[in-house]
Amino acid sequence: MMEFIKYGLLVIAYLLGSIPFGYLIGKLRGIDIREYGSKNIGATNIGRVLGFKCGLVAFSLDLLKGAVIVFLFRFGIIPIEYCFLSPMTYGLAAILGHSFSVFMSFKGGKAVATTGGVLLGFAPGLFLFGLVVFIILFFSTKLVSLSSLISSSLTFIGSIGLFLLGYDPLFNLPVDWFFPLCTGIIYLIIVIRHNENIKRLVKHQEQPFHFKK
Repeated sequence: MMEFIKYGLLVIAYLLGSIPFGYLIGKLRGIDIREYGSKNIGATNIGRVLGFKCGLVAFSLDLLKGAVIVFLFRFGIIPIEYCFLSPMTYGLAAILGHSFSVFMSFKGGKAVATTGGVLLGFAPGLFLFGLVVFIILFFSTKLVSLSSLISSSLTFIGSIGLFLLGYDPLFNLPVDWFFPLCTGIIYLIIVIRHNENIKRLVKHQEQPFHFKK
């Protein structure tokens, strides 16, 4: 029974991650978001096409689906005995679901908001660090992709620091070697999902972000 729960929760984490909130918000507003803007279903494109409120809702829901199971394990609401390897395993499953959604023919978003949720659930202090870096970079450059790539790379480096420290200082939560391993994999996913953005950044062709007014 315990093994069934462990693997069942992995499937649930993937399916939660697969819920295409951006696509659903677009449908509620009468559009297929895949035909507008960057054609991505993530919160950035929702904000660009449908405005701040819709973008914020999409971001919050994408963040929540990364956080929920990780948080439940991390704070003891689900007994750790039912956890497969680490709560981060479930976060990684949610990110894979978001990026390669079973409901969207294994296509999806770029995983930044969902990664934020995973970090919020596992290492809140590191989440706040990454969020501050992102906000500073975004208001300096107006480039979401560049801000996401730099903040995620620094977050990965920060995860190594937390492993060496042994805990996340905000809530004194323990951190082991599996955390930087997972954040490294997540960082690679984010880089891969931003492949086209990176090409445009190199050519100085990436467009600054503005909410629809």
